Amino acid sequence: MALAYRTYAAFNERDLDAVLRVFDPEVEVHDPPEMPDSAIHRGHEAVMRDWQATFDAFEEFSIEVEECRDLGDDLLLLLRYRGRGRGSGVIVDAALAHVVTVKDGKLLRLRQFLDREQALEAVGLSD
Repeated sequence: MALAYRTYAAFNERDLDAVLRVFDPEVEVHDPPEMPDSAIHRGHEAVMRDWQATFDAFEEFSIEVEECRDLGDDLLLLLRYRGRGRGSGVIVDAALAHVVTVKDGKLLRLRQFLDREQALEAVGLSD
């Protein structure tokens, strides 16, 4: 779980090389399906392009880990995204979740959920 906290802290500091060292070369990052142009980003280069699009859209952007649950091969992360839209100044403050699959100390898959309940369902923890 410490790995998750360090990884998100490095992301917030824009130390993307440190983040990518934790990602398996064949990493898959799944956008929330509700998002326009939702995609699965495979590999370091695709993930970097996705992050750059986020950085281009926001003057400020950070991810706060509110809770992390170790579920064996998966981690459930309850997160808060905060940012300010570039140009528009629109403030974003949203509760989201990630389900991260870790193998051999590397992040292999990251699934993003706009609805925390959907993330709980994805890992079999919903009512």
